[in-house]
This record gives sequence, structure tokens and C-alpha cells, in this order.
Amino acid sequence: MKRKQVSMVLVLLLSFGLLFAAGSKEAAQVTTGAKIGTAANPAKVTYMCKDADPITDGEQLGMLVKAIEEGMAKEGNYVDLEILSAPTGSYATVVPIAFRTGQITPDLIYFQGNDQPIAQEGLLENLVPYVEKSKNIKAIMPDHTKAAMANYPYLMWLAPARVQIPVMRADWFGKLKSGKALLADPTVDNYYALLKEIKDSGMAKWPVTTDGGILKLDSIFNHAFGVTATIVKQNGTWVYSEVTPAAKNKLAFYAKLFKDGLLDNEYVTKQWDTMEQSFYEGQSALVAGTTGDVVNVYNNKMKETQGVELVVLPPAKGVSQAYQSVDVTKESRGFAINADSKVKDAAWAVLEFMAGKEGRKLDKLGLEGIHYNIENGKYVLTKQFPSWWAKFWPTMNGLDLSEVVGEVLSKPAIESLDAAAKYFAADTNVLLPEDLLPLKDAMDKLYREYSTDIIRGVRPISDFDGFVTKWNAAGGTKISAYLATVL
Repeated sequence: MKRKQVSMVLVLLLSFGLLFAAGSKEAAQVTTGAKIGTAANPAKVTYMCKDADPITDGEQLGMLVKAIEEGMAKEGNYVDLEILSAPTGSYATVVPIAFRTGQITPDLIYFQGNDQPIAQEGLLENLVPYVEKSKNIKAIMPDHTKAAMANYPYLMWLAPARVQIPVMRADWFGKLKSGKALLADPTVDNYYALLKEIKDSGMAKWPVTTDGGILKLDSIFNHAFGVTATIVKQNGTWVYSEVTPAAKNKLAFYAKLFKDGLLDNEYVTKQWDTMEQSFYEGQSALVAGTTGDVVNVYNNKMKETQGVELVVLPPAKGVSQAYQSVDVTKESRGFAINADSKVKDAAWAVLEFMAGKEGRKLDKLGLEGIHYNIENGKYVLTKQFPSWWAKFWPTMNGLDLSEVVGEVLSKPAIESLDAAAKYFAADTNVLLPEDLLPLKDAMDKLYREYSTDIIRGVRPISDFDGFVTKWNAAGGTKISAYLATVL
């Protein structure tokens, strides 16, 4: 299995090189080497990102914008960067709709999903020609990003592979008799034993919690049950893994966790903030957070509230062992450039600057006088540094740690990056044509309904077979026929 996964990544990387070559004609229209604006007439660039709100973070964002503009000016590029507030509502839902309808028209825009229909309509710029001419971005781009851009060149996210890593308080973990057994042999049974001991000991009300869905649980248990890819071949037909026996067995296990009081019985209504609050306050013992920066935030918050650090746990072992498979079909989130922007080169120049040496310091270390001070040529991190998070590229690539005094990432955060690399599995999906997307949306909604009902005991696991029938009727059969033409 690992050999096949590696081969797939190599094929995608070769495709990336071919795509770059194919994009060379278009690249002739890209003038990323030319200087941007003038001191008297800087290029106006608007920027929208989920985690950068000028209303709630106005003062520090204003300082960041000023530092970016001054840093770019030193390189001969003059921009007037304006950070926009996102429309009210769920960012992943409302922002794509507002962009598609022309309600918002930022030059640089961060998407967290639902961008594919927009790209198919030609509203997003192909970024490959820009990357081809780049220096900084190309230098820090990880291989999985290259593979993703080979398939979908409209979205770019320079970050470690986005994997959910299970963590819990180190002091609690050390008290559990089942802890050593789990680390030595992290089978599903040993994970169950760990959660059961947490419950029986009264350590926490809920041994494990999540934020409304089961993605975080899937990152722990998917591979153990054999859910190792988005699309698999079953009885000679390409199908989505949601309708496989492996998925059924996984849901049966989740239902057992829920029935036995080991899975937070309120998980369906929990949002990310209430999930994290229950974790910090000790109502829940185990959560999964995104590798690197998010685990770092969890660790720093836990130190602040409880005075303890976190321990990073491995994925469950069974049919296979890995955290959730990393889909390299396309980035699930990232920055895009508005195809109708009048300042595309300037927008790209901002991204390129933030990937360079000075930009990496700003992005990862924060603001001088607040998050760090400069002493004897070194960047000395302050007590306020843990409150900072990257507004562009959440990667350690390109940051010279020899110039930094202090802990940019905590030990658990670094361990989470190492664990993600150790238990990495690549996955590929198929980008469906727009006429099939509504069918897939209906199928996904059906899965969420049935999986939630099965886990909560509203439906018996035997209803899974009825779900498969409805899934196929809703579009599964039609999409499988399409998959057969492209796989």
C-alpha cells in the first residue's frame, strides 16, 4: 500500500512539472518580475481571510499591514494593502456565494471550501504561471502542495499536510494504566480501553469530543477500519468509501463509543469554540487538532489554563495505520487570486513577499514590540507571542530559527508535525464536473444524516444498507459511471 501511495505522489509531481511546462505560454503574460507601483502611486490590493478581521483584530492587523507595505517598499514594490471583513455567517459557505454573485470582489481571497464551482466558471486565476516565475514561494512549497496544484492550480496553501492529530493532557495520560499499552500497540481495542478508563475514573465527563462532525474521529480511526481512500474499487465498481463495509464497521464502533458515554453525547451541537472550551476546562479529555499551529495553540492554552502540556497520540492501528489520508486532488483551503482583478501581479507580489525571509518573520513571529523584541540581532519572543498566528502561510519553511530566541512551536506541536510525516498517507479524489456536484452534495448530506443517526442510536447499524440504496439513487450510481470513465 505504501509503495502505491508513493507512486501516486510521484506521478502527481511529474504531472506538476508537465503542467508548469504547459503553462509556460500563459506565463508570458505574467510579469511577476516587474516592480509593483510607485511610492506616490502604490497598487491597491484588497485581501480577505477567515482569520484576519479588521473589526476584531484592527490594531494589530493595521500594524501588520504597515510592516508588509514597508517591507515590500524596501524591495521596490509599492502596495496599498487593505484587509476586508468577511460577510456574516459561516465563512466556508457565505464567502464563495458572495464572491460568485459579485457582492465581494477582493483581489486576494482565502477559501475554505466551495471554491471549485467558482474556478470552473473561470472566476479564479490559474496560479501555475506565477509559481513558475516565483522565487520565494517555489522555495518553501511542500511536495503535497505541488501535487495538489498539478490537479487544481487555482488554490494554494503553503502549510504542512492538513491532518487532525489526537492530543490530551500529559498529566492525565500519565495516570492512565492503558496509556502505555496504547503507545506500544495503538489498536482500536486499546483506544477503547483508554477512553473507558478515562470515563470509569471520573477524569472527564467525556473521554473524547469533536466539533459537530466526525472528521476528527476519522483521523484517528479511518485507516484502522480500512477506510484508506476517498474512492475505492468494490466488486469491480468505483465507489466512495462512505458506502463500503469498512465505513459501516467504523460507524458501528462510533455508535458503541456514544452508547457507552465515551464520545461526547453533545458533539453534534458543539462548534469549534465550545469543543475547545470543554477541552481546556477538563470536561473532555481528548480532541484532535490540526498538526502544527493548531496543536500549538491547544498546547499553549492548556498551559495557560491548567499549567500542563499535551501529549500527541498515534492513529489507531488495524487494517492500516495512518491519520486521515491527505487528499492531493486539490487543496481544501488556501489563497486564490480574483480572475477579474486589475492588480493580479501586485496581489501575487504580496503572497511572494510573505514567503520570503522578511515575510516569514512577520507571518510567524508577529509584531516587533508585542510578540518579539530585537536584542543583539536576535528575535527574542515575548510572553505575548503565543497569541499570534500566521495570517498567510502556516509553515515553518523559510523561517531561520537560528535568529530566534524562544519557542516558535511547542514540543507537542513539533511532535505533531513529526507524527503527521511518520503516519502520512496520500489520497486522490476526482474533481467532478459541475453538473454532478449537486448530486454529490445530496449524497454527502445523506451520509451526514445517516451517520449521525447511527452514531447517536436513533437508527440501528442495520439501516446502513438502506442508506447505501438511497445514496446510489441520489447520485451514487450515476457518479460511479462517470468515475469509470476517468479512473
